[in-house]
Amino acid sequence: MDELLRALQGVSVQLLPFLGVVVLIFLILVLRRVYLLLADVGQTVLKVNTAMDKVNSSLDEFKAPLSTLSRLSHSIDLVHTATESAVKGAVRVVSENFEWIKDTALSAVNKVKTKKAQQKGETENE
Repeated sequence: MDELLRALQGVSVQLLPFLGVVVLIFLILVLRRVYLLLADVGQTVLKVNTAMDKVNSSLDEFKAPLSTLSRLSHSIDLVHTATESAVKGAVRVVSENFEWIKDTALSAVNKVKTKKAQQKGETENE
């Protein structure tokens, strides 16, 4: 048993430097990939910053038309409110004075009928 352990120790002593070199090579490759990834991230951030600057300038160009649309919308709202109140007022006036309007309309219709009847009677008498 002691001989087995001594043989394993001898093999381990010979393999340990070789395995250390292999681990260092893998570590160097991993660190290189991390460095390249970070460099790509830096370039990507610069591209994103450029794109965001373009978006901001485009949004600044839309401020004036949006302001105009907002003012137009408020004007339309004011016209709608004024029209609505005018129509409500007209309906209120008509409903409050419905009997007077009805009587006036009936009397006007009766006058027209009597005039037509008189004109018809005069044309028959001739």
